[in-house]
Amino acid sequence: MSDFILLWVHMLGLAVFFGSGVTLLVMLLPPAGQIDHPAEKQTFLAKGLKYYNPLSIGSLGVVLMTGAWNLTSFKAKPGLSFFTPEGYLSDFGGLLSLKLLIVFFLINVSAAVSLGMGHRIVRSEVRGEAFPPDKLPGLVKRMQIFTVLALALTAWIIWISLDMTRIGLAVSGTGS
Repeated sequence: MSDFILLWVHMLGLAVFFGSGVTLLVMLLPPAGQIDHPAEKQTFLAKGLKYYNPLSIGSLGVVLMTGAWNLTSFKAKPGLSFFTPEGYLSDFGGLLSLKLLIVFFLINVSAAVSLGMGHRIVRSEVRGEAFPPDKLPGLVKRMQIFTVLALALTAWIIWISLDMTRIGLAVSGTGS
């Protein structure tokens, strides 16, 4: 039963992470691009980013921790191996290696959006400082690009996870 709860917490964290990225991309950054006055744009962005940053990073942390715990129970499945008897990566081991590599990039891209770019705007607003007006449009554009990349990496990770689940079910004999 605890595996079931852990899986649902994992999926909930994933939904919050993915949803926060979509929200940033669709509901916060485009309207900010329509604001001409730099101080107003900074204030608008800071109001949204002060909620997005901890929500995004926190939900990503939940996904990472529950994913690691889920992997532990997945490894316990009889017959599921990361390596072939010859010492090469099995299909499951290869997918897991690829997934972990993509997760590494996702962590870095997400941290760049939240802690690198977004936090700079919020910090400037909280301190009452003006963010350099000539750099704000470029920063917003980079946030859009990095968020699209994070969403694409997340979708790729989900696709790999579905394939890993298929292999795990086939090995355990519960799949069709």
